[in-house]
Amino acid sequence: MGINSKYKIELRMKFAQDYEATGDNLHAMQLYYSIIKDEPDYAEAYFSLAELFEKQGNIESAKKILTDHLYKNPENNLARLFYAQLLLRNSQWEDVIDVLQSLSITDEPIAAFFLGYSYFMLKNYEYAKINFQHFISSGKKTELLQETFIYLAKTEIQLRNFESALEYAKKSEIVYANFWELNLIFAIIHYHLDMYTHAISSISKARRLNANEPIVYKWAGKIFLKVGEYLKAEENFHKYIGMVEYPASEIYSELGEAYLKTNKIKDALQYYELALKIDPLNKFAVEGKNKAASILQTGTNEI
Repeated sequence: MGINSKYKIELRMKFAQDYEATGDNLHAMQLYYSIIKDEPDYAEAYFSLAELFEKQGNIESAKKILTDHLYKNPENNLARLFYAQLLLRNSQWEDVIDVLQSLSITDEPIAAFFLGYSYFMLKNYEYAKINFQHFISSGKKTELLQETFIYLAKTEIQLRNFESALEYAKKSEIVYANFWELNLIFAIIHYHLDMYTHAISSISKARRLNANEPIVYKWAGKIFLKVGEYLKAEENFHKYIGMVEYPASEIYSELGEAYLKTNKIKDALQYYELALKIDPLNKFAVEGKNKAASILQTGTNEI
């Protein structure tokens, strides 16, 4: 493309963007298509057109225009990464993996983060871990590095590698010490490592930092139940239940346990039964219900 031709293309791109800015998407779209027709290798026109489709909620058309460009220009790493980000924004995790699988993460380390995140969202934690670790080992110093440590901590929790999760969480603490989710992560890790004093401290800080997040109250309830502070467990479980539409069977059974421990047997039985309505195979609820029913029948509490 000569200098004069490039200038004309850039001018047409500016006109198209001006049309977009005034809400005239049809004329903007026509201009982008005309640029693509005249200069099939001009990637920016594909990007702008795809973003316009995305803003209109037409994700399939956005995908098609970028797929067409990559078919003609398979070595264009920038276009591949742009496409992956569009897919990430629209929660199309499997497509992200398909688009990036041919990309060398040595040449484009950011692709490893995108892959790790996509695998994490698909609950494929082993592959998520591998790709997040690839991103870290690349040595790339970006703002995503500390975020990657958080995701690795969450991944290791899912894999039940709690010591390793703790190490990654500590590495992200430099930047995210006052981020509610990191404090929640610490609370979960400490809970599983039987470090209950630390768990209480972490979950209390998480709750202070974000009092509107239901999962904070769920874990506060679990932690207080574990350390025998049953009234606090009840309070937090009720708070959680009031904030979510469909509480899990596990939460109702643990609330039942908190009531059982404070000798509120009828309340305990009620919540065990509610847990079993949701999940009849909840063994903890079955045992709790039998125990509560026995106490009510015999009048003897031997728990």
